[in-house]
Amino acid sequence: MRILIPFLCAVAIALPTKARELDVVVGWNKPPYVISQEHSGFEIELVRAILAEMGHTLSPIYVPFGRTARLLKDSTVDIGLTQSAAHNVDDSVLSDPYIIYQNVVVTKTQNNFVISEVSNLKGKRVIGFQTAQSVLGEEFKQALALEPMYMEMARQDRQVDMLMLDHVDAIVLDRNIFNYFKSQNSAYDKEETEFHELFPISIYRAAIPNPKLRAEFNATLHRFVADGRYQLLLDEYQLDNLLHKLPKAPAKL
Repeated sequence: MRILIPFLCAVAIALPTKARELDVVVGWNKPPYVISQEHSGFEIELVRAILAEMGHTLSPIYVPFGRTARLLKDSTVDIGLTQSAAHNVDDSVLSDPYIIYQNVVVTKTQNNFVISEVSNLKGKRVIGFQTAQSVLGEEFKQALALEPMYMEMARQDRQVDMLMLDHVDAIVLDRNIFNYFKSQNSAYDKEETEFHELFPISIYRAAIPNPKLRAEFNATLHRFVADGRYQLLLDEYQLDNLLHKLPKAPAKL
């Protein structure tokens, strides 16, 4: 079991709402964000710590990704993680952004590949994550549809192995999923890799129908970012902090 750093040892503040156990819907296993076997992972531990500072405890409910919106609509849960307006969830119940994903093309630096657009992947041995052609846009789908050396793989740890062992030229996956699995094998420590940022970031929020709970969550989240506890947890999982990629808020007049 993971021994957490002082990140989780925050002193509870005065509680504006009655302390209770909250049902939190979480997607199925997706290291390093969700490690369901251990009830851990960056997202779970971040939200657990935020709720603890608010005086609540987290009770995770693991479901297939698409079922979260239904459970929220039926008012059977308190919070749904990894949500956006694209997930058939009312934008008004979404918290401020708490995590950002970004799919990238990863290559080994020693190969000196120039990949500035999707078409540069043609003729290369490429492995994408499962459903990549469905979710990365029409340009990606068309560019690789007829490529005999393109395939998709459900196990993303195997994607990383295939790249590091030179069985493929490039892999397509979330940058922090890559960082996590690369860090799990010390044999890969000295291998330098390059991220080719061909795809936009994906901004995720927590769906919290209760407006008071949502406001408290937002305030506590911002406090975690400001005082460094957010970064400490990222560092524990060896993840990149992508909050700086959020669109800038318009200046107030």
